Amino acid sequence: MSEPLKRVAIVGSGNWGSTIAKIVGTNILKFNTFENEIRMYVYEEIINGRKLTEIINQEHENTKYLPGHKFPPNVVAYPDVVEAVKDADILLFIIPHQFVERI
Repeated sequence: MSEPLKRVAIVGSGNWGSTIAKIVGTNILKFNTFENEIRMYVYEEIINGRKLTEIINQEHENTKYLPGHKFPPNVVAYPDVVEAVKDADILLFIIPHQFVERI
């Protein structure tokens, strides 16, 4: 009987959160022990009239915090932290210390 696949979630989508999401999203596809989808909590902001989560999910790029670098399509942005981490086995927190209390 095989082990269930592990689900990974990332809390944080700034410069470092986006960088880690890109790296983990790419690397996780190389292993058959993980779910392909990486959920990333994104603090919702409006960028040029569009929601940041919408931009990330449609263009696969965080145009505010990591412009010019594409995410793999398995990185999915969620504006709700609870939904983003639901059923996750591995949580990666990549947020500035001053925002920890809000999470």
